[in-house]
Amino acid sequence: MSTAAAAPGPGPRYRITAVADSDSYLKFACATLEALGPEWERQVLLVRSPLQPTREQLAAAAAGTFQQGRAVPVVPAGTLRSALAGSDVVLAAATGPVAEEVFIHAARITPRPALVSALPGVAIPATRKALAFRALGDAFIAHSHAECRASSDLAEAMEHSQQILASRLPFLKSAFRPEPVQVPLKAVVFAPQAKVPAGQEERVAILQALAALSRRSGLAVRVKLRAWAGEPQTHREQYPFDTLWEQLVEARAVAGHELEFCTGPMAEQLVPATALATVSTTAALEAVDAGLPVLVLSDFGVSEQMLNKVFDGSGLLGTLEDHKAGRFFHPEPAWLRDNYFHRQDVPLADLLALYARRARAGRLAVSAERLAASRRRRLRQRLRTLLPAPALKLVLQLRR
Repeated sequence: MSTAAAAPGPGPRYRITAVADSDSYLKFACATLEALGPEWERQVLLVRSPLQPTREQLAAAAAGTFQQGRAVPVVPAGTLRSALAGSDVVLAAATGPVAEEVFIHAARITPRPALVSALPGVAIPATRKALAFRALGDAFIAHSHAECRASSDLAEAMEHSQQILASRLPFLKSAFRPEPVQVPLKAVVFAPQAKVPAGQEERVAILQALAALSRRSGLAVRVKLRAWAGEPQTHREQYPFDTLWEQLVEARAVAGHELEFCTGPMAEQLVPATALATVSTTAALEAVDAGLPVLVLSDFGVSEQMLNKVFDGSGLLGTLEDHKAGRFFHPEPAWLRDNYFHRQDVPLADLLALYARRARAGRLAVSAERLAASRRRRLRQRLRTLLPAPALKLVLQLRR
């Protein structure tokens, strides 16, 4: 299902609209459209939702792109059809239910725009749920050869007709294989992941290891948060690291001065003489891209459930003991080729232009069967949100 197409020559100016709903998806949308270049007419929208980014998150997501310093329009889901009118390509850069909502509204536009979606970071393991929400799409963007294989195999098993496009994460700037920067360390940045590790004790252990490194080495140690405790983000974080740190300070388990907490663009933290530690996050790839040493913590397991299976064989896996000792690593070259640092022979802009031309020619259709399935799934999502559990159970029984 992976596509390989000849790059089209110079052509008309196409219009792409990206729709996001959270901070990580907004960052992906802005970076993706930035990479397409000014030859495209580009627009980014936010769907009004509980995940809507704060002003600080908006600024961080747009930093360094054409969207920097510009307001991002916020639209209710019910107005998406009119907001997307005139687009040649619609990029659903949003969580599954919102991406499906975007496609349902866009599918009613004549001529129908091309419907494209992607996840904002590492997309391994490929999941049925993620592809099912995006089943109306013409194409799904994968970010590596490994992701392309996994998504293609799953799409075929699910009998989905959408194509899987092999691209690169738009945050990665190296032309091909990044070269390690060999300089003495001055700082360490820890990049949390909202979903893993899930347990409070595991997260406290990470904070204590960070504090131990700070005390032993004298390095500046920072925790780069995606959001402060209580602020919205793509995934719910049950035990925010800044809250746990405050509790450790209050309990006098740490002195309090060992760590610094910050938010803002990740790129501002990934400067020479810095190492990055994480359990599983796209920030590890950004650090590799910048030539910085990385440590992916394996203490809590290496598995699809821990969202770090993709780093198996990378040479980046290590432990909290490695972290305390200040041991960080550079990736294995063979792993780089298959995972996120491949050579991009056909730019994403050229691939999307093919779909834009088909859209303008009215050659893109919607499967009535898939549209009906998406509408049924959307109804179930709304019922689960609005109805008490006994009423929801009764409605589902009646529908069956």
